[in-house]
Amino acid sequence: MIKSNRNVIVAITAISLAAASCTLSKKEQRENAGISADSTIDATTKAKVSTADIDMDGSEKSFILAIHSQSLYVTELTNIAAKSKNNELRVFVKKIASDYQKMSRDIEMIAKGKGILLERKLSDMQRKELNSLKELSSPTLDQQVLQKIQSFQASFTMLFKEGQHLANKDLQNFASNGLMAIHNQQAATTKLVNNASGNSSQSTRPGEVSVK
Repeated sequence: MIKSNRNVIVAITAISLAAASCTLSKKEQRENAGISADSTIDATTKAKVSTADIDMDGSEKSFILAIHSQSLYVTELTNIAAKSKNNELRVFVKKIASDYQKMSRDIEMIAKGKGILLERKLSDMQRKELNSLKELSSPTLDQQVLQKIQSFQASFTMLFKEGQHLANKDLQNFASNGLMAIHNQQAATTKLVNNASGNSSQSTRPGEVSVK
């Protein structure tokens, strides 16, 4: 009887060890599989995911939307200015167009990283304004375009200064770089505005279309 009980105990122990061995093996397999899959993500990406600032406040979202909308508009404005008869203006807008294109791309990347998808589309009012400008020709076109660019530079300057104080570090850096780009444009813009106003042989006021 004692021998029989011993045999039962040995059998139970053997079964338990086998089960533990099997469980451990499966656990190790799951862990190894997880390590293998996770290894396809580099350390930088892991860090960004784990520290992602997904929740943005209202001021940060407003900043993103304002910058995106205005940079798209000014980019279109530089395209319209390409038909100007003023060679100096054409060279200038071609140079600054890259600044606004970069702003659009950079703010789109930041927004996408925060779960905000931006549509590359102008508002109906913006499109209407640009279509009206397309009907103009130099020197009225030159004056209108330059005045709008100068106005937007003032708006961007204010936005970027505010952006430097936002909580989001990506937006802070973006604002600092943007402010520098705008400052680099302003002296040349002021010079062209003064030249366009002084050299104009027509008395068309801002907002008016010259009548020949």
